[in-house]
Amino acid sequence: MSLETIILQANDCCSFKNQEGHGEAIQYFISKKNNLNIFSFGKKTKEHEEEIAYFNYRDAQWYAGRFIGEAVFEFNNLKYKIAINPRFGNTQLFMMLEEVYNIRLPHSNNNLEKQKEYQYLIKKLISFLWLNLLSKANKHGIPKNNSIKFQKGATIIGKLDIRKSILPIYTEEKIISKYHEKTPNKTITNILKNAHRMLKSEYHLTNEMISMSSKNAIEQLYTSKIDSGYVSENDYNKIQYRDIYLSYKPIVDLSWDIIKKKNFGNNEDKNKQGLSFFIDVAEIWEMYLRAILKRRFLKDGWIIRNDKITTYKNKDFSRTLIPDIVLEKGNDVMVWDAKYKRMEFVYFDYDRADFFQIHTYITYFKQSKNVVAGGLLYPFSREFDSYRQERNKANSLYAEEKNNIQFVVEGIDYSNLTDEKISTEEVNFLDRISAIINR
Repeated sequence: MSLETIILQANDCCSFKNQEGHGEAIQYFISKKNNLNIFSFGKKTKEHEEEIAYFNYRDAQWYAGRFIGEAVFEFNNLKYKIAINPRFGNTQLFMMLEEVYNIRLPHSNNNLEKQKEYQYLIKKLISFLWLNLLSKANKHGIPKNNSIKFQKGATIIGKLDIRKSILPIYTEEKIISKYHEKTPNKTITNILKNAHRMLKSEYHLTNEMISMSSKNAIEQLYTSKIDSGYVSENDYNKIQYRDIYLSYKPIVDLSWDIIKKKNFGNNEDKNKQGLSFFIDVAEIWEMYLRAILKRRFLKDGWIIRNDKITTYKNKDFSRTLIPDIVLEKGNDVMVWDAKYKRMEFVYFDYDRADFFQIHTYITYFKQSKNVVAGGLLYPFSREFDSYRQERNKANSLYAEEKNNIQFVVEGIDYSNLTDEKISTEEVNFLDRISAIINR
């Protein structure tokens, strides 16, 4: 007899519905995080340090983290389905991805909001983004290695190998020549081919989704004279990219995630354990903010820096600073940290560690640059009206009037979710940043 599925549902960064009596099942789900298939579209953190769910002691409730997706599993002879949905809806999520990748996803907004199977949505999304990354990577063809080939015959191809030709020239009246040939990288080619096959069979990838550039790259994969074979974790970790092929790293990493997809849980009976698919919305939020800030301010001379700063070099306490978004124009900079957390302007929404971190970044840049402004950028769940704007802005760092560095908590107001409102609030956010620059 099949078990009835208990559905534990939440929006990201929100509490689970119907959680009473199922805390141990949620704990089990959290404990199996390493068995979840978490797909990364941005910079990878250390095995996604954020928890996929957590217990909030202030209200004694289980909360979802910043990931969205689904997992089906059994616990204590009960069948569970964990479903974590985008708190601002599928339309807003897809609009962010369209901005990041400069694409138009092939779904109508109505269908997006009506679609309840998030595994289907996420799989389809992974397929589309895989194609997009492949298209962007395919600037110089699939990655190739230089290899040495030998030719035995009556003619010379490349250079004559005198030593190897001594015997065959007398016994067979043939010579051996040596030449260089570019051959597709076997490991990369097999990873991409295996991922493509899996996307077609399990991730709803269809021919209608494939652009001409992606089609060209896929044809190269299958026409290359590379035997399909097993790729080990060691083979993947040993991949080295020449500068010309560095653009392939994101697509190879995503392909490896797809190939590695794991069964949830450790039960040997795979029919009892479902597959899980999760994506990190915080990554997408950061990439989205970078994209819209670049689009708005690049024409005014502002560029986005990618900083990875090592402090206290050669010391035991050396640490790395990695600010999310640094905008620079000449000697002026703005320093921002993207925070995909629930923000309703209550005391505990303002995380102490986040504030220390962004102040550290600003103070570092203040040593050599003119810091115009800095702060934390959130998606707001409550209205960000003029009163809230004033309450979340200081005209100087630490509000001590000893400097001209504006510190703000800023972001996009998603309290009233309509398609038109989302676009309007994006413009309003950019206008407020522009006002900071021009004050």
